[in-house]
Amino acid sequence: MTSSEGGSARPPVRAILFDFGHTLVDFRRTEEALREAYEQIRARIEAVAYMEVPELLDLIERVAYGVDRMVAESYAEGRLQELNLPEVFRGTLAGIGFDLPPDVIDHVIALDHSAYSKSLAVEPDVVETLRALDADGYAMGLVSNVSLLPHLMREDLERLGLTPYLRATVFSSETGVRKPDPQIFQEALRRLKASPAETAFVGDRLYDDVGGAMAVGMRTVLTHQFRQEEDGEAKPDAVIAHLSDLPVVLAGWGGPPRAHGKTTQART
Repeated sequence: MTSSEGGSARPPVRAILFDFGHTLVDFRRTEEALREAYEQIRARIEAVAYMEVPELLDLIERVAYGVDRMVAESYAEGRLQELNLPEVFRGTLAGIGFDLPPDVIDHVIALDHSAYSKSLAVEPDVVETLRALDADGYAMGLVSNVSLLPHLMREDLERLGLTPYLRATVFSSETGVRKPDPQIFQEALRRLKASPAETAFVGDRLYDDVGGAMAVGMRTVLTHQFRQEEDGEAKPDAVIAHLSDLPVVLAGWGGPPRAHGKTTQART
């Protein structure tokens, strides 16, 4: 764990915003979960399309991986505008001959999302760290770049046991813009009712997380728990190997709010 000097003149940290994937969880999707989801998707399409549906592996390649490629390309091109996932799925399915009604598109998206949900797990130490920070009086929230639909993401947070510790959750799929665009950080701060100067941001990416949060005025912590980015123009205020190292960093930035009889008000 490393931390930069010179933060003593700044106000104490009272609030924390976290990235989601590769910060709180290892964000991935297993092939087993993907096949299970697309077996159900294939059956759903067959029930309404009245035409032959591609075999399972072909459907996965043309739909799941097709959507993945579109999302990956938009990130590779540096776009800050988030994709509209229903439009992406509608266009992808239409491209292979299926013009499906909105309710079926919604069902397909939910089934596709389930492949992610079933592949997610939170390490016990992560939950324990959030529990301890919550008990210390920190107001906590989440800011995530993700094309997946926000209501499905919030269901994941609930199932993973993270919801009780997150007073505000903001996804690029609901704001329409991705980190490092300041709008998504500002929306999270608004919902958390916290100022940038009293907030720390914890993430795994230098450009999106560290650079974006610094530009808004937050202190930044780079985590190496799931990924290790080290080379970039943005320099974090601190680097941690594991989320459980975070309380030590925060102690150097003013200590727990509850120890001073202060907490940041939650969103109403």
